[in-house]
Amino acid sequence: MLLVSGVIVLMSVGGMRAQSSNPCAETNLPNPVLDMIRTKFSGWRPKNVADLDAEDRELWLKPHLNDCPGIAVGHFESPDRLTYALLLVPQSNLSGGYKLVVFSKVPTGDGYVFKLVDHASAAYSGLVIEKAPQGKYSDYEDARISVTIKLEGFYEEWIEKGALLYYWSGGRYKTVRVSG
Repeated sequence: MLLVSGVIVLMSVGGMRAQSSNPCAETNLPNPVLDMIRTKFSGWRPKNVADLDAEDRELWLKPHLNDCPGIAVGHFESPDRLTYALLLVPQSNLSGGYKLVVFSKVPTGDGYVFKLVDHASAAYSGLVIEKAPQGKYSDYEDARISVTIKLEGFYEEWIEKGALLYYWSGGRYKTVRVSG
């Protein structure tokens, strides 16, 4: 009985941690990635839940309670190395645009390289990113256009407006519009 009580208490504590108000603060990015953000993207940071307006925040948190809208981690380029996609926003002026940057570990050593895959000078509150599973995806406007991705990909999504799927193919990121 005491053991059952202990498990229930631990589950409750775990549940409280899972409902953190800022899941981005608990995301562990590798130190080389953090260093590159500080040096190459000075004045920029990953988008937080708090950056979303109230309606978009509510829509994001329903299915993504423990996810950061500015960080997607997956096997985007290689099945044996994690890759980090970051939606960066200015630290002080949220309407100052965004940069969608992918950080990947070099095949040998501990270094990382980055690729700027999208950017804009204006921002939309409801812009988020999230990991996409392997599988078949069709173009929103033309179902005859489809891709099957063997690795994970990530979405650049404008909440309730549309989404692009980014996927690795032929040594670069390609896109397909998966919703409109």
